[in-house]
Amino acid sequence: MSDIKFSKSQIVKLEGLTTDVGVLSSMTDLLCQNGLVKDTYKQAILDREKVFPTGLYTGNINVAIPHADVEHVNEASICVGILDKPVKFHAMDEPDNSIDISLVIMLALKEAHGHIDMLTKVIGLIQDQEAVKEIIESNSQDIIYNIIEKYLLQE
Repeated sequence: MSDIKFSKSQIVKLEGLTTDVGVLSSMTDLLCQNGLVKDTYKQAILDREKVFPTGLYTGNINVAIPHADVEHVNEASICVGILDKPVKFHAMDEPDNSIDISLVIMLALKEAHGHIDMLTKVIGLIQDQEAVKEIIESNSQDIIYNIIEKYLLQE
């Protein structure tokens, strides 16, 4: 999993967005502009979110973990979206319910089994709500990058 492309440019503060579609579109556009995903990735993410929502209620700072099938990905990568105000996403475990999301960790992976490994790492991060809070509140891309690297990119 160490071949996942992640740089500080893939950490985005998203301001003024009010819908999950707006958040997902902004993040997929960034990945597409950097050549990390194919132009089909955005629609694949949006379509998948309708059927398999990715909002995860943590009891504190809620997170969404959108991803799409591997055929839409050029290079394995992660994009982290930090929302200035929570945005409603449908809940993963109760799709009829919406929850306020403050952090989006978008996965663009090249291997199908890689999603399970990476989701396990993401759950580890989410369970450390102090780390999530630091990501949300920090104005330092270095700090955010280091937290993401510690939880998601180390073997």
